[in-house]
Amino acid sequence: MSTILQKVVTPQASAAYLASGWDRVAGFVVQVDDVAYATTPAQLFEIHGLGYPGSPFFAADPFVDVLRFPSYPTLQFVNAIGGVDQATRALTGGPFVDRAPFTGTGFATAEGRIVPVWWLTHTRLAPDSVLVRIFADGSSQELARYPDVGRGWVVDGVAVGRRLPRSRFVGTLASFNGAYYVADVLEGGSRVALAMDAEPADSLFVQTAAGTWRREIAREDAQQILELSVEANWNGLELRIVDEWTDATGVDRSRGSYVGHNADLAEGLRLVKLEAGVYEVTLPKDALEDVKTSQLAPASWVS
Repeated sequence: MSTILQKVVTPQASAAYLASGWDRVAGFVVQVDDVAYATTPAQLFEIHGLGYPGSPFFAADPFVDVLRFPSYPTLQFVNAIGGVDQATRALTGGPFVDRAPFTGTGFATAEGRIVPVWWLTHTRLAPDSVLVRIFADGSSQELARYPDVGRGWVVDGVAVGRRLPRSRFVGTLASFNGAYYVADVLEGGSRVALAMDAEPADSLFVQTAAGTWRREIAREDAQQILELSVEANWNGLELRIVDEWTDATGVDRSRGSYVGHNADLAEGLRLVKLEAGVYEVTLPKDALEDVKTSQLAPASWVS
C-alpha cells in the first residue's frame, strides 16, 4: 500500500483546483498517519507550520483545505533540514534557509509530537489525490478527487473543466505509437492513462467530461514512461523549469520553481513567494543559463 502524504494548500491553490482544474503541487509535506490527531484548523496550523511570514492562514480559521495524495515513483523529496539563517544552516548541514516556524531539524513539533517533514519539488498531482476541507469542529468534507490526468478534478461526480494547457515539463510522460503523451500510471503499474488537450487523430481516444482526450492502455504497450526534469540557473539561483510559452509580443518565456531552498536569496531577487519554501519566477527563456535536461525513470517503469 502506498504511503499517503498531506499538505495544507493555500486558499488560492484550492480555488485553482476547484475552479480551473489546476493540477500542480509543491512544498512542505508530511505523512497522513503522522498527523492523524490533527483534526481542526488550529492543530493543522501548528503541526504544518502555517504561521510563516506572509501566510494566508490563522489558527482561528473556520476551515482549511488539505491535499492528500499517494507517494508516486517520480515525486522528488528533500529532507527539510537547514536553519532560519546561514549560521544555523551551517550547523545542520542541510540545504534550507527558511523562516520560522521552520525548524531546520527535518521535523515539526506540536502537542508533544515529533513529525518528519519533507519538501516536495514542483510536479503534477499524483493520481488518486483528494482535496479535503477540515472544519473547526473537527468534521471534514471531501471537496474533490483527482483520478488521473485525463479525468482531472471531479467534484460531486462533476468534472472540473481545465482552462490551461498541461505542461510536459512536470508530471509523467508516456510514449505510445511513436508519440509522447502526458500520462499517469494506474492500477499498481498495470495500466497507463494517456491524455491530450486537443483532439488526436487516434479514434480510440475519448473526450472526458473535463474536456480532455483520454485513452487507457496496458503498461506493456507503452514504449517508455518517464518524467522530464529541466534545470537551469538564473542569477546564481537553481531553478526547475515547469512551464514554457510564447507571450503576446513573441518572447519565449519560462516559469521556474526555485530548488535552492535559500529564502534569503529568493527574496533578495524578488521571486514570487507562493507559500512557505515555494518561490517561483517568470523569465525570458534566453535569460536562463546552464540548462540541463534529464529523465526520471523509476526502475519499475523501465521496460
